[in-house]
Amino acid sequence: MAEKPLADNPYNAVHQLTKTLEFLNRVNTYIEDAQKTNNDKFVKIWEVIQADRKKHADMLKEFLSTEMKENRF
Repeated sequence: MAEKPLADNPYNAVHQLTKTLEFLNRVNTYIEDAQKTNNDKFVKIWEVIQADRKKHADMLKEFLSTEMKENRF
């Protein structure tokens, strides 16, 4: 049986999820850097972005989970 290439939507979701998780792995460093300079405004900006990206990652994970459960992956 020939392998079926990954459809565009799941591929795009996997790609973006990877990029989002890479960012979330780095953002704590950005927050720590802002804390070192006592820049509370910049700390808050990074924290808001971090929270948004976590939501985005959760949305993508949910999409991929549904695609796999419904055998559309």
